[in-house]
Amino acid sequence: MVESVDMGSVVLRLVAMTDYASERLLAENGENMKKLVETFLKFSDLKEDMIKGNIKVTVLVPEEEIGSDDQTMASDKEIKVKENWNMLVEELEPSILAKKLLEKGVLNDSDITAINKKVRYGLLSRLKEVIDEIESEFIEETFKQCGFLENPMDKVKSDMSKSRKERALNFLMSIFVNDAYVLAFKNVLDSYKLNPLYELKMPIDETPRTTRKRSKGEKLFECEYKVIRKGEEDSHMTQEAAYSKMDWESYGLLESKRQPDESKPKRFEPKKRHIKLEPKPRSMHQAQAAVQPKRIFGRSGDDGSKEEWWSVVVALDFGTTYSGYAFWRKDNDPLDITPGKWKTESKEVLESLKTPTSLLLNKENKIIEFGFEAEKIFKELVEDGNDEEYRFFRQFKMLLHDKNSFNMDMLIEDHLHNPIKALDVFSLSIQYLKDECIELFQKKHINVANDEILWILTVPAIWDESAKQFMRKAAEQAEIPSDQLKLALEPEAAAIYVVKGAKTVFGKESVTTVRPGTKIMLADLGGGTADLTVLELNEDKTMKQLHRSFGGAWGGNLINKKIWEIMTDVFGKEVIDEFKKLTADYIDMESNIELRKRDISTGSKLQLQILPSLADLCKTKKGKGYKQLVTESGYTNVKVRTGKLSFEPDLVEEIFDLTFTNLYTNVEKVLHNQNMKGIKDIILVGGFAQADFIVKQFKERFSRYNVIIPTDPVLAVLKGAVMFGQDIDIISSRITAHTYGFDSMRYFTEGIDPRSKKRKIDNTFYCVDVFEKTVAIGDSVDVGKTVKKEVFASSKDMKLMVLNFYQSDKKDPEFVTDDSCKCIGKLSVEMPDLSGGTERSVMVSIKFGETEIEVCGEDKTTGKKQETKLNLLGDTK
Repeated sequence: MVESVDMGSVVLRLVAMTDYASERLLAENGENMKKLVETFLKFSDLKEDMIKGNIKVTVLVPEEEIGSDDQTMASDKEIKVKENWNMLVEELEPSILAKKLLEKGVLNDSDITAINKKVRYGLLSRLKEVIDEIESEFIEETFKQCGFLENPMDKVKSDMSKSRKERALNFLMSIFVNDAYVLAFKNVLDSYKLNPLYELKMPIDETPRTTRKRSKGEKLFECEYKVIRKGEEDSHMTQEAAYSKMDWESYGLLESKRQPDESKPKRFEPKKRHIKLEPKPRSMHQAQAAVQPKRIFGRSGDDGSKEEWWSVVVALDFGTTYSGYAFWRKDNDPLDITPGKWKTESKEVLESLKTPTSLLLNKENKIIEFGFEAEKIFKELVEDGNDEEYRFFRQFKMLLHDKNSFNMDMLIEDHLHNPIKALDVFSLSIQYLKDECIELFQKKHINVANDEILWILTVPAIWDESAKQFMRKAAEQAEIPSDQLKLALEPEAAAIYVVKGAKTVFGKESVTTVRPGTKIMLADLGGGTADLTVLELNEDKTMKQLHRSFGGAWGGNLINKKIWEIMTDVFGKEVIDEFKKLTADYIDMESNIELRKRDISTGSKLQLQILPSLADLCKTKKGKGYKQLVTESGYTNVKVRTGKLSFEPDLVEEIFDLTFTNLYTNVEKVLHNQNMKGIKDIILVGGFAQADFIVKQFKERFSRYNVIIPTDPVLAVLKGAVMFGQDIDIISSRITAHTYGFDSMRYFTEGIDPRSKKRKIDNTFYCVDVFEKTVAIGDSVDVGKTVKKEVFASSKDMKLMVLNFYQSDKKDPEFVTDDSCKCIGKLSVEMPDLSGGTERSVMVSIKFGETEIEVCGEDKTTGKKQETKLNLLGDTK
């Protein structure tokens, strides 16, 4: 012990956790000790004026601590050895077992020393991995093997105020002081098959060291160095002195910049990128050449030319659970598509071609990170209690499926339930994907002008038209030019990939022999939705849709939902509700479920690690351990195995069956449609197409069809979207999802038309609010088709004709006031020439495009036209 301390001194008590740790710390003439002191000062709350002039560091040998007064740890003598020798491994504290083995001549003293030394060094060499893996079960079992019925130290007890990593580190420090505890922990790791955690990353340095006994209070060395405050630097400072210089202001130690008794939280700055694509420069000669004498040209009857001037096609696959991007350069082979890569937090898989759809913003709504990195940083913020300064969003795409109506100002909530415009969240996410791709161009030295890129954004085909237009608006807000943006319907994109180049798991042959007339059903099974379509290949290698896209919120996330329902039954609603508030742990559990459900095979168990925070909540909310709650739950097919919640095979199969009943029912219904005869192949793509259970059930239920999965079903939509960009005209026709029309008037017919619709105009009675149909739901409409209707003036002095456009889910709606009708836009056409009276008319042309319906009204008397695009975002004012 230090017997006396001078005024103004700071005493650091250091405990060596391994042999020779002290020697290494004091080596290099005190350099390591100097760094330690600097680190201590750096993170302390010392005021600047407390540290003046030189700092003197003195190292003393403390009084040797003889014995241990810590009564919380049991000695060897306190542990009773059971008489049954065969039970020693399970019942004895490891040091007692070692003594018994010594008595029998199995071990000698040097063996025990070698084991302890190897385990200690191994654990320290993999300290980060060990801390990441330690669960509450390991701590409890280690202390039980040491003879304790309860945790002997408060600092390693589960405490909601401490993070799991903090408790794990405290646990390691508490066991490192005793060989027996280290061996007990080794046995626990062995029982969980985690022995690699104490295997050395590098060999122990066995070089003999010469040591001598230090006397009490002996001074080992004394060093002095000057701390130079900011603004007092000496231009002739030596390299060694420069190393010792400390910038107090940058460390936040100035009193004016610190709060008393509070450590400065770690801050994350908005993501900064240095990317800029300029338009391709056009020479003066080109500009002059554009001004030519006025001529018109005819096209050859066999001209097959298409727009192919895009230098690069980029697809952004914005998914519910995972997102990604891929690109293709026109000089490359059409199948030479490059997907982006993302660094993961997994030890097994370092890179992934998709990243979680998770977005982290600061309070100013600036992007901090997206994907894996966003989740990693957010977990750190939650563990440190600093997440209130940030905004976290995940799996928010389903908002567009669940909403019945849209507008530009609809809101979405972050993890703390603070609202933000949904359009901004979607736009920032798309912007991040776009910027990642452009950054990759620069790393690969791909020179491309920003106006030579065609951007393809994927959307589910089953989405309402307003949801698709919302995504277009979000992309435009992310600075993707409207004339360089196309939307690709996800199942169609996957079908293009299948037809053009996908391979099966069985070899190099194409997924299916796709000849003209071939009909396929394609199911995109994602995290949020199941999106299906039926297509036929035409003679010219384009494809036409045979059945309107169908599906619903039947994605893989329903499995997660069902698992949480069972866990709620087992542990109680109050426990699970409280656990979901622990956002970082909840995300960990969700990620674990996501990985396990995809990898599980038929007849296997689904096992989920029980996190310490969940185990703690069981005790605090229910007064029982999680094992007891599982036993008392009534679920005979839910077990606890070595700290894991185990769903038995019969329950797993039941979960999958119940979850996808709607999917199978609707597939069966479509296949039995008379117009669907000739379908032979059902192709499964998407993240959930990898699940063995799904494939097995599809093959059993639809045994008359070939159920096929490409080798890379996860990338089918992404790569297919790029191929769609290579040939925009590949989809020749689609089946309309709604009936479209506009409001009109007709002559009133007594006894047939409702009296509530009767109106008198210029001594003529009309029936108003009539739904004038242009296209019916289920009709096959060529992409780009224009439908024309002639509409006459209802009065001789009409100067302005106003037409409101509607959509309906019924095939033949009668009036626009029917419940099924929804107003989606308005068109106004001026009719200034009154000479024709009621014989005047407007020719209304309606062109069906991708997500917007273009409408043109032409006054046939004057020839004046008025064009508009129907607003599908709910604002028709």
